[in-house]
Amino acid sequence: MDNQTYSKKPPKLIYIIVAITVLTALRVQTLFFFSTLEMNGGNNPDAWLAPWVTDSILGLLVPIVIYYLLKGKGAKIWALLIMYNALGAFDYATGIATQYIHPMSLETASPTLVYISLFSTLIIQSVAVLLLFKKTVINHFFKYESAHFHNH
Repeated sequence: MDNQTYSKKPPKLIYIIVAITVLTALRVQTLFFFSTLEMNGGNNPDAWLAPWVTDSILGLLVPIVIYYLLKGKGAKIWALLIMYNALGAFDYATGIATQYIHPMSLETASPTLVYISLFSTLIIQSVAVLLLFKKTVINHFFKYESAHFHNH
């Protein structure tokens, strides 16, 4: 095995994924948008409820995700991180579709701003998914299992 497999310090790619995750933390701001839904007397289509609920939950999970990126080990943690980022990318795609079918009110945000922010975050969240499949990242999560297996 190479030295990186048993290194205590996470590889550089982990820090890139952490930075991407920090960038997506802004999605938690959607907690403040619920009052703008039509069902609550606001001017935004109710179709935004599901994307905003998902955004809020994923945004609130960011500190936990960052912890597991830096300290977590094993197949389950790695799989959960892939699932978190894949769900996040899917949520951004859902937001793009929702904006196309039921656009946010201009009082909330301009269509250009919505599309640019959703497309760019969809791309960076997808990059995080892809980076989780790089060998050095996989080794970071599986080194405990590998060392445990070889010691028994």
